[in-house]
Amino acid sequence: MNEISYDVVIVGAGIAGSSAAYFLRNRGFKVLLLDIKSFERVGDKPCGDAIGKHHIDELGVPSPAGNELSGLVKGIDIYSPLEDIRYRVLGDGFEINRVAYTQKFITEAIKGGIEFMERARALKLIIRDNSVAGVIIADCKGTRKVRSKVVIDATGVARVLARQCPREWPVSDELDPKDTNIAYREVRKLKEPIDEPEILRIYVSNKVAPGGYWWFFPYSLTDGFVNVGLGVQGGVGNPHPKLQLYKYVLSRSTFKDSVLIEAGGAPVPTRRPLPSLVWNGIAVIGDAAYTVNPIHGGGKGSAMLSAYCVAEAVTSVLSEGVCSAEKLWRANTCYMLRYGAKQAALDIFRMFLQHLSDGDLEYGMRKKIIKEEDLNVVSLRGDLELSVVEKAMRLLAGLGRPSLLLRLRAVSKYMDVIKKHYLKFPEDPVHWRSWKARSDQIMGEFKAKVIRS
Repeated sequence: MNEISYDVVIVGAGIAGSSAAYFLRNRGFKVLLLDIKSFERVGDKPCGDAIGKHHIDELGVPSPAGNELSGLVKGIDIYSPLEDIRYRVLGDGFEINRVAYTQKFITEAIKGGIEFMERARALKLIIRDNSVAGVIIADCKGTRKVRSKVVIDATGVARVLARQCPREWPVSDELDPKDTNIAYREVRKLKEPIDEPEILRIYVSNKVAPGGYWWFFPYSLTDGFVNVGLGVQGGVGNPHPKLQLYKYVLSRSTFKDSVLIEAGGAPVPTRRPLPSLVWNGIAVIGDAAYTVNPIHGGGKGSAMLSAYCVAEAVTSVLSEGVCSAEKLWRANTCYMLRYGAKQAALDIFRMFLQHLSDGDLEYGMRKKIIKEEDLNVVSLRGDLELSVVEKAMRLLAGLGRPSLLLRLRAVSKYMDVIKKHYLKFPEDPVHWRSWKARSDQIMGEFKAKVIRS
């Protein structure tokens, strides 16, 4: 078997893998980025195509431009189950051409010395002395052994490499099907123009999208084009999202005589992140590391952040020459403090929302138990301030649904507890197991006292 060697091998060239390559460019390392798809199709994953501008600004990466940009976003409208109540949360963002934007990162990475290999499949991890030492791949030249100091798994929810790791390695943590959202979406050309095309729309309804939501995301720079899709919670026997989309959404007059441009579906992890993004010789990023926002299912910005944190850690590690979990650990503290803590809090909020009835959701939005400005804070920081909940309870005393208010108060407390716990993420693997045990205890208590009550 032929053998080649690199400092870093990145498997998967979607938004996570391509941005990891981008962050590692011009650093003097020998880096291989490979993908099972051709260059023309990298990044072609069905999704809502939206990304918040704050992610772009935080990471200092190029904003989408030209053919990479499908629309500008100024905010999101969230509709109640009866669609008679609307919350508007303002915030700048982009609707992107996901393929063109991914190709931008790959092109810049290649200019910076990264090697890109298309139509290549990762087959098996090479593990030696309790550490990853490379990967066996297959491409047009046959099966080859690729030696490397660090392997980065960016293969999405399939987790092609992470699931091959020993069970005791934290990167092998499996995804519970109930912590996924099964999504299906179509891009359509409508006959009539779209009002306020820079506002995205999200509709919550357990009847239409049980355990999830359906969306209507216009491409404001392409007249009449819209990304419309629906997601349902996985693992609990919900109907297929495509059936729900056609039955309840595409049957509306808005879509009469519309033209189908493209379609597809994919599972999305909607939970707190992997308990560790790294171990000996391996790092996991993006969907493979469960970095998707548990509430709205957006994952591009957080995937890029995980790639940045790993790239910074890998750069330091390669300079020091040791690729152990201890040396790579700084990727964890980088991600957990900047996003993972918020993500864990939103995982609590997600489970709470998934166990509300349409009546509860309608009541909560109609009575403005949580207002637009509070929802914005929850989304951006993962904070549902107890003072907000206590104020709502006083104002709504005697108006009905006291159990909903009491549960909301408990949710607020557990969100605060889990976020503070993640903000104290251990600085090395020595104390990680006790931290993980406490994390599992908090989540278990929440499920027992709030979700199952």
